[in-house]
Amino acid sequence: MVFRFPAFVLAPLAAALPALVPALRAAAPPAAPAREIAPGPFKPNWNSLALYSAPEWFRDAKLGIWARWSPQSVPEQGDDYARSLYVVTDPRTQRTNPVYSWHIEHYGHASKFGFKDLIPLWKAEAWAPEKLVALFQRAGARYFVALANDRDNFDCYDSKYQPWNSVALGPKQDLVAGWATAARAAGLRFGVSVHAAAAWSWFEPAQGADVVGPLSGVGYDGRLGDSDGYGQWWRGLDPAGDLYAQRHRPGAPPDAAYVTKYFLRTKDLLDRFTPDLVLFGDEGLPLGEAGLNLAAHLYNSSQAAHAGKVDAVLAAPLARADRRAALVTTFERAAPNAPAAEPWLAVTSLGPWHYKAGQKYRPTADLVRQLVDTVSKNGGLLLDVPLRANGSLDADETRALEELAAWTAVHGEGIFATRPWKIFGEGPSLDAPLTRPGAGIPETAVGLVAENRVSYGAQDIRFTQAKDGGTLYAFFLGRPADGRLLVKALAKPGALEKRIANVSLLGSPEKIAWTQDVAGLRVTLPAALPNDFACALKLTLE
Repeated sequence: MVFRFPAFVLAPLAAALPALVPALRAAAPPAAPAREIAPGPFKPNWNSLALYSAPEWFRDAKLGIWARWSPQSVPEQGDDYARSLYVVTDPRTQRTNPVYSWHIEHYGHASKFGFKDLIPLWKAEAWAPEKLVALFQRAGARYFVALANDRDNFDCYDSKYQPWNSVALGPKQDLVAGWATAARAAGLRFGVSVHAAAAWSWFEPAQGADVVGPLSGVGYDGRLGDSDGYGQWWRGLDPAGDLYAQRHRPGAPPDAAYVTKYFLRTKDLLDRFTPDLVLFGDEGLPLGEAGLNLAAHLYNSSQAAHAGKVDAVLAAPLARADRRAALVTTFERAAPNAPAAEPWLAVTSLGPWHYKAGQKYRPTADLVRQLVDTVSKNGGLLLDVPLRANGSLDADETRALEELAAWTAVHGEGIFATRPWKIFGEGPSLDAPLTRPGAGIPETAVGLVAENRVSYGAQDIRFTQAKDGGTLYAFFLGRPADGRLLVKALAKPGALEKRIANVSLLGSPEKIAWTQDVAGLRVTLPAALPNDFACALKLTLE
């Protein structure tokens, strides 16, 4: 006797099978050694990676723009929305978390509508990468960084190992590929940022449930698996396993399967797009050996493709100074208070990291002063310009970038392709307080100057010089009240070993009156300055 399943059983299974394929593929990634990396001199350990040296293009670039844009942009409510919607109580105030309340009001309870349900609402319908990149380039950016994935664990490209990606879902486009094409066509270097290693712990609140109220004890959607998807838009996908990464006890360390998938997923990204710069958002390198292997793979691959010279940049925050030679160290919304021997990167944003409707952005004057200060100390600035959900900028963001473009058009020669001088600066701003250990202060911020704690004025001077040493630039970060400027570092005799042949003001056709004595360089400025916040004297040296 042959048993046959009835049609009412087989039909739903047959209908569901195509949608199950991506989930099955992600659950069993293609066979590959877990740590297979490109051959070469770099090995996956800190001592070997310390042989790295940042390439010349990065030392010259000074300014990059980054667009942090993901499904978290859909509500247009700022940072960490994908996590905060599951957090009932704000840990800082011990009051009801406003994001949790906002989410319920606009979308419903997280047991019925969680982060995953924002993904189909993300259409990117106004995204025009060529137009955006043209504006970024005009603002002075020498490279552009696209978000490959955030801590929300969603890949913004045609991911081989993550079925929750922008080609299969949401925009139905390979966003990273679109950015890469636009950036490289414009002559910009191209980078990617990778943050998904943190999803394991970052998304743990999605496992939870309300402890009071009408839905007390009803689990959030971070508990849902592929078997719960029948009849849902996400049928065949596994929220708990692949998106939220929450099949573990809260607080448990990442397991081997999670680490291996992250490694394969990121290696595939690097191999596919061959980025000039990779930005990791995690302290050190992500997930221990996985991060070390990815760094060695990036350096070896770049060296093989560039005639034995590493042309790629790996940037990440590092608290341990003894490991910073292995990569370009990043500092978020902060900076060292003195120059570093090797290039570093200050990472900041116009406002929140993700777009927030109605946000008031930082004044262009603040951004310019931070750029000047950073470059004087051998750093570069990476500016996040968050996109709206539809892929566009708002009017205030556009205005800020146009203002930045106007400034770099006049003063760029003192910024791009320059090097630090023997003295980086002078003035009251050098006395800004350093961050100290304490509650809520990350280890990577201790001993740094927070960008919002520094005030600049006309007495604050920052120096840069041309690579050949024949030109020195002295930026003064405010308008002197009496039109007279004293640059103490340029006293005679003093640090300046060459004689000054001429002094001019960038952006001004007027002849500059100046004298030099034991007190410094004395300059009488013209009544009309290019701006009131950051102008530059150009000193031609004999």
